[in-house]
Amino acid sequence: MTRPTWLRIHRILGLTIAAFLLVQALTGALLLYRGPAARAIDPAGMTSRAIGPAISAGEAVAQANRTMPGRHVVRLFAPDRDGATWFAQLADDQGRTGYASIDPAGGAVLRAGGMSTFPVEAALQIHYRLMAGKAGMAMVALNALALLTMAASGLAFWWPKRNIARALTIRWSLAPRLVLRQAHRTVGVVAAAFLVMLAGTGLLLILPELADGSAAPVSVVAPAAAVDRSLSLAQSAFPDSALRDLRIERDRLIVNFHAPERNARAVHRAIVTLSRPHIVGATRAEQNGALWMTVLPIHSGDVIGPAGPAILLIVALTLAALALSGPILWWQAAAQRRRPVRKAMP
Repeated sequence: MTRPTWLRIHRILGLTIAAFLLVQALTGALLLYRGPAARAIDPAGMTSRAIGPAISAGEAVAQANRTMPGRHVVRLFAPDRDGATWFAQLADDQGRTGYASIDPAGGAVLRAGGMSTFPVEAALQIHYRLMAGKAGMAMVALNALALLTMAASGLAFWWPKRNIARALTIRWSLAPRLVLRQAHRTVGVVAAAFLVMLAGTGLLLILPELADGSAAPVSVVAPAAAVDRSLSLAQSAFPDSALRDLRIERDRLIVNFHAPERNARAVHRAIVTLSRPHIVGATRAEQNGALWMTVLPIHSGDVIGPAGPAILLIVALTLAALALSGPILWWQAAAQRRRPVRKAMP
């Protein structure tokens, strides 16, 4: 394929999905620090007041259920650090969702409402499914494929026959539009490997769920005592592990415990019945073959330790800059072509 063809592919894809890439980059940047970002944006609603006795998971479920009548807790996240809150996701029989944050000290509901009430949760739903269910997930997958193609076509167009360092040089003395063009090229080439990694791992995360034909879980009212009793039984399977979250599905409690011995995102999982509680199954993280448990730490940068999210934050902001500068360059080139050619004086 010729260099002009590679450029044409790169340009068409870039203009088509620039807005989507910008949204993915900005929401992804926010989600790299999901908990701290939520507390920084809404400290009153997402930070414990540390007043009152500690409440149990079952009490947090009951408080959330009372706050939003007609909707029942389907998932509950435990506080991820000192000062954090319980965070509940609720749903009704029609699948309409709601959210609530509950103070672990005293049990006060600090914030409750829809997606707009919790901007970081909204960022997650936009990033993963564009708030459009499986259709949105399919669109996100297509964007990832397009980004992979753009990275390949951009490198193919740029690849020099010799002197790679010179081909990456930005000549700051040129006109601003030419400096922008060279900066877009250089930044894109340098970031290409990271962008391929993000797009590839994003695809691996979303494709299995796209292929999953399971029906949405049915929400039920789970009494606080039943939740605590079943959770205690689940904890007995992993006594040294901290609770990450639990799901309530019909008569089952699906409980995830942190498993840092495998990686920062891995979980041990126990499934327990709510009525006449007994353990249906318990799987250690080391025996869990779920693809996301391996891929998510790579996608989030946790695989390389505390510096990983910081590096990916730079990459995400770089992608946002590329998504903005690409259309600007196209507009500048189009405007240049529209200018009338001045005839030379005789």
